[in-house]
Formats: sequence, C-alpha cells, structure tokens
Amino acid sequence: MGLDKVVEEILRRGEERKQEIVRLGEKERDEQVKLAEKRIVDDRQKSEKKAEAAIAQMEQQELSSAELESKKASLAAQKQVMDALKEQMLDALGAYPPEKKKKLYAKLVAKAKKELGECYVYSNNGDKALLQLPSGVTNAGAIDCRGGLVFESKDRSYRLDYRFESLLEEVWNKEMREIYAKLFG
Repeated sequence: MGLDKVVEEILRRGEERKQEIVRLGEKERDEQVKLAEKRIVDDRQKSEKKAEAAIAQMEQQELSSAELESKKASLAAQKQVMDALKEQMLDALGAYPPEKKKKLYAKLVAKAKKELGECYVYSNNGDKALLQLPSGVTNAGAIDCRGGLVFESKDRSYRLDYRFESLLEEVWNKEMREIYAKLFG
C-alpha cells in the first residue's frame, strides 16, 4: 500500500500543480484581456480624436472653399459692374455733342502738329466732317473707334493715340482704385 500513497501523493501534487497552472493561466488571461480592453479604449479614443480632427479640418476646408467661392463671385460681380461702367463712359464719350467734339479735335490737331510737325490723322467715319485740318496735317482715312483721333508722323514711325478708348483706358488705369473705392468702398 505504500505505493498507492505515493501515487496518490503524486496525483494530488499534480492536481494542485494543474490547478495552480490553470489559476496562473486564468490570471494571465484576465490581465491580457484587461490590457486588450485598455488598448481598445485607448485606440478608440485616439481614433475618435483623429476623426474629430479630420472632421474639423474638412469643415474648415469646406468653409474656406465656400468663402473663396463667395469672394470669386463677389469679385466677378464687381468686375461686371466696373466693365459696365467703363462701357457706359465710352458710350457717353462717343455721344459727345458734335460742336464739343469739333473743339476738342481742333485742340488735339494743334497739339499733334506741334509735337509731330507734318503728320497724318485718322478718325472714325462719323467724325471726318468735324475735322478742320491745317496745312501739313493730312487725313489718312478711317479707323474703327467710338471717337477721337490717331496721329502718325509723316515717316510713319511714331503715333499719338487720342482715341476715346485709349484716353479712357489711360484715365481708368490711373484712377481705378479711386473708382473702385467709390463704388464698393
């Protein structure tokens, strides 16, 4: 019977060892589960923060994009107003009364004669009758414009452009900021 007791003692120790290993295994499993749950919570929080940051960035980009589109639309509308105003001014210059055009053209002819000497002058077809040309200034034909004159030196190397379109463009470029400020300021 001594052998039976030895076998029982070995079995009992084996059972105790098995239970201790199972207990240690369960403890290790519980620790791993807790760590995994903590990692899951941490990962979820990190993912939520990243998602919130990405959403905030997308919202900011959308807002910036909408503001940019709004500014583009506003600038396009302002450009249309400026272009329409410029066109109205050009129409008004083209409709300048003939007597006033005649006086203006006389001054321009005198100025060009003084600067160029003998020269050629171009005008639109409707304004030819308004020109009073002194000797040395020759009518060279018609140009497509709303009014005004273009002078060319006799050797055709130099031009003075006094078309209404050119004069308005020059004034427009110099005064554009002030015009813009008055309209939209």
